[in-house]
Amino acid sequence: MNRINDFLDKYILPWPVRYLSHRFVILATISLLIPLVVYASNQVLVLLVNSYLNTMSVAVSSIVLLYATISEVHQKQIAELQEKRAQEDHTHVVEMHTLMQQTMLNQQVEIESMKQMIASMQGKVYTPQAAKTPVDLQNLHPRGKKRFDKQDVNERMSKNLRRHATTDVVGEKTIKD
Repeated sequence: MNRINDFLDKYILPWPVRYLSHRFVILATISLLIPLVVYASNQVLVLLVNSYLNTMSVAVSSIVLLYATISEVHQKQIAELQEKRAQEDHTHVVEMHTLMQQTMLNQQVEIESMKQMIASMQGKVYTPQAAKTPVDLQNLHPRGKKRFDKQDVNERMSKNLRRHATTDVVGEKTIKD
């Protein structure tokens, strides 16, 4: 079935799209409405023009639906990629901030140790202050640690996007390509 779809997408479907989207064809199709009114008594001509217009209407609406479905799939993929990127960036920022907190904690411990050493050299007693523990940034997030879970993106996307069988099939095909 995928080979048939690929064949249709590559060799067959572009031709109706090119034909129906050509300016001359659009103007000619619109201009065919005039003979329907002027020659309303000629039943054969009216039926012929009406059949052509009905066929064009079905073809255009099918093409619009197809492209809208494909566009919806692409927009969904873009949204998923943007969400994954945002989550990766957020995780990176949290990791960098955690490293900075750890560095500051190490510096604080070293300064307290140096103060104790200087005090002992001067013959004084110095009690080092307890180092402050770093803040857990994942708990500070409004959604808590759940925001950092791997499946969080998929869960949030499934709640916010509506699923449609046709777009899922097109999406699976697009992802495989």
